[in-house]
Amino acid sequence: MASKRWWIGIGVATVAAAVAGWALAKREGPANGEPVIKVAETATVPNGWEIVSKLTGRDVLREEGVQVRIIPVTSTASSFQSLLTGQYDVGGGAWVGWINVAARGGKIRAVYAASAITRDLRDRSGILVLGDSDIQSVKDLKGKTVAVNVLGLAAENVIKLLLKKNGLSPDDVQLLAVPEANEEQVLRTKQVDAVAGTTDGGIWFDRAVSRGGLRRIPGSSEYEVCGPIIASASGFRGDFIQAHPDLVKRYVTAVEKTKRIIWEAFQKDPEKVRRAYAEISLEKGGNPENGSFYTPTPPESSIIRDEYVQFWIDILVAEGKLKPGQVKPSDIYTNEFNPFAAKR
Repeated sequence: MASKRWWIGIGVATVAAAVAGWALAKREGPANGEPVIKVAETATVPNGWEIVSKLTGRDVLREEGVQVRIIPVTSTASSFQSLLTGQYDVGGGAWVGWINVAARGGKIRAVYAASAITRDLRDRSGILVLGDSDIQSVKDLKGKTVAVNVLGLAAENVIKLLLKKNGLSPDDVQLLAVPEANEEQVLRTKQVDAVAGTTDGGIWFDRAVSRGGLRRIPGSSEYEVCGPIIASASGFRGDFIQAHPDLVKRYVTAVEKTKRIIWEAFQKDPEKVRRAYAEISLEKGGNPENGSFYTPTPPESSIIRDEYVQFWIDILVAEGKLKPGQVKPSDIYTNEFNPFAAKR
């Protein structure tokens, strides 16, 4: 799916799909009357299945007998609501969103990782400021305006942890929601003092830094706050899982196979993979320049574990937003549909 950081792809689309808002993967009809899976996906960003197809000609979805329809989205904040209401079957986002839904009785379940924070992102992520800014540390953010990609989810919560760690409170800064694609612009035009949607690194961070004139605040990355962790996940509604467990397993298998194909191809020829990413970006109306900064996440680091979810549960309990024991990791996710998790 990404992403902020590298988002593990979760769908397959065409240029027409991005314009029309949906697409059917080119494959045989669903087996045994199974439904077409409606997948939430950022319309202009290349997904894993498209990259694999460009690199190898393989159709991983067809191999697993899965058919999808793409539903373009712009925000993970709306992703949970739309998943619950049945606008689509696969969606998700940061763990705080999953936990909040579970705490309110929402029947959805994460089944595979969507993004991971790894050690190699430590120095390639963090809060960015202008090179001549007087902000030298997190403590200097007091009284400043900080852009985050969305309020209420990962970026805002990471900022809160950073502020607390440095003796500040959320009231000491003004958070402003700015789409990730516009964060660099609002920083360079001095509409904000810093951007924090880059605390998890990835294409947007690397591209912004490559242009010069910006610098990273030391100690401000999500890795330095949370350590190596699965930052977000995707999953299905509980009723969909109950009705179609084998389809869910084949879908997750296709996702996980895709991660590994891309990773192996990147180890052999990273520039070939980046060219494929750029070409698909152009076809989908995105920015082909992003291909120069594309880096996949090692697949072995993207298996969900209890501690990744418990980390955020403990924080919400400490903040008084959850009661102790109200939600547990097993309420949030399951690895039973991931064949690669069983091999660990």
